[in-house]
Amino acid sequence: MREKTFMRLMTLPALLLFLFIGVYPTIEALFNSLTDYKMTSTTGRTFIGLGNYIRMFTEMRFWHALGRTMIFVVLSVLLTYCIGLIVSLMLNKTKRMRNFYRIVFLIPMIIAPTITALNFRFMYNYNFGIINEMLNRIGLPSIDFLGTPSLSLFSALLVDVWQGVPLALLVLLAGLEAQPVSLYEAAMLDGASSWQTFRFVTLPLLSKFSVIVVILRTMDSLKVYETIQLLTGGGPGASSETLNLYIATAGFSWFDMGYAAALGIFTLYFIMFIANRVIKATGVFSAEEVSSK
Repeated sequence: MREKTFMRLMTLPALLLFLFIGVYPTIEALFNSLTDYKMTSTTGRTFIGLGNYIRMFTEMRFWHALGRTMIFVVLSVLLTYCIGLIVSLMLNKTKRMRNFYRIVFLIPMIIAPTITALNFRFMYNYNFGIINEMLNRIGLPSIDFLGTPSLSLFSALLVDVWQGVPLALLVLLAGLEAQPVSLYEAAMLDGASSWQTFRFVTLPLLSKFSVIVVILRTMDSLKVYETIQLLTGGGPGASSETLNLYIATAGFSWFDMGYAAALGIFTLYFIMFIANRVIKATGVFSAEEVSSK
């Protein structure tokens, strides 16, 4: 009895911290989302029910931001996974200087997103950026990566991919190194080609690792803010404005905290829904699969 009481007392600080920084802010945001709460108003909060949510779903700016977010997430996850898989396959075959290459490929992940965004902002600069300098040297015209509406979102996307590849590389490389050699030897004896071995042996064995990469990168991409904000500020116009930038605009530019809270609650449950659908769609963590093994 004393041991159980002692264990409960030891977990109490963590529980209180979780309630303070996790549960309470969520409840407060949910309540604010049901009110007309503007920082510039002298009347305080007025309960309006689902008014903010009705406004959200009837505004085209919200749907445009949601569409850009989905484009950003899908392309970011796809490119990150493909590049991470290719590099991990190469490193898995590399014998010399493997640790050196691992450290080099991990550099983007350990650099702060703010520093990365500012560096790429200088590299993208139309007048003196290194990318346009290289284009000019081979006879191509300069490109306004951040000032062209059709390019601004994708320019920020490449920065997110650059920072996300190391995570995919680490997870997939760990999966490759954990694969049993006997299966590859059996495939070789059966006369399987390299492509057949990759398709029917490597990829199935990487399924759980692939799902981990997809889920983590999906959640990371959904919450990207500082990269886009520092590169484009959501512009030109609103051409690169995602949900996170729309929330920041509503809260800190319009001072409409009620509407910003509604956007935040939607984004929270939207992320949870996407992660849940990815897990169910793949089925690699299902109870049936675990019990079969």
